[in-house]
Amino acid sequence: MLHLIMLDQLAVGEWDDAESTGRRGLELATTHQHALFAHHSRAYLALLAALRGDVERARELQSVVDSWARPRGVGFLTQIADAVGTIAALSEGDYETAYLYAIGITSPGSFEPCAHQASRTLLDLVEAAVHTGRVEQARRHALAAREADLPAISPRLALITYGALAITAVEDKEAAEMYERVEAVSAQAGFPFELARIRLAHGIRLRHSQGPRAARPVLTRSAESFERLGASVWAGRARAELRASGLSTRASSAHLAKLTWQEHRIADLAASGLTNREIGERMHLSPRTVSSHLYRVFPKLGITSRAALRDALGKAPVDRDV
Repeated sequence: MLHLIMLDQLAVGEWDDAESTGRRGLELATTHQHALFAHHSRAYLALLAALRGDVERARELQSVVDSWARPRGVGFLTQIADAVGTIAALSEGDYETAYLYAIGITSPGSFEPCAHQASRTLLDLVEAAVHTGRVEQARRHALAAREADLPAISPRLALITYGALAITAVEDKEAAEMYERVEAVSAQAGFPFELARIRLAHGIRLRHSQGPRAARPVLTRSAESFERLGASVWAGRARAELRASGLSTRASSAHLAKLTWQEHRIADLAASGLTNREIGERMHLSPRTVSSHLYRVFPKLGITSRAALRDALGKAPVDRDV
């Protein structure tokens, strides 16, 4: 029952309550030596950590769950573990890794009956596919969701199906219609995290198709929703898009997320003109790891490009303890 309550709290954006519920469930399951329920609680706590951008904790819990469930063939837990991996990678901006996790749950265009996370991670697969240039796969998956009549199953599936169709629409007219449906569903059903993600995509599209002025209200609502939820990385991404639209956002150090010492060093080297490979050689990191750090740095600084690093670094607080 606590698992069901936690899922509801996650969906409606009551994330602090969801954390308490998950910890209570884990404590009960551990006390009564019920390994299955304990790992189920860990899986949901990992998902919450990934949503919040606490990637290190999410992956730690994901590893514990996966290493217990996969050898035992506990498919519903391994699917949640893959969903955690997908969201964690999306939070970092590592869209290639997100895509690989997502297709581990289901292939593009497929909603197999036994893959219970396939419908829930629809938006994740589509977003990862779009950002890695797999536009055809993203569109196929969105159309398959409509053909499977997912919107008739629940308001949440309606919202993310319309969102996926909007994100992958070629014609602006179709995209506008689908975004309108998203807003209509959200007015009745909520789901703030999914809605904020869809609004972020909508704002980016508006900025490119209709100009910055049209994008600002949508991007502002997206950023504010992420901030209320405590999804700091996603909020930073939305604020960066707002800055790109010409709107002055709260860029003082009081509102910027702190950079770790390593993130600040990598960003400083990137600002000086070094490539990811050159930075990696200096810091004994792989170019891929450097790239992942920069994906996290950009939204923290409220920027969208490497060229803006130098000015942004002068305003960024550094967490010297990390």
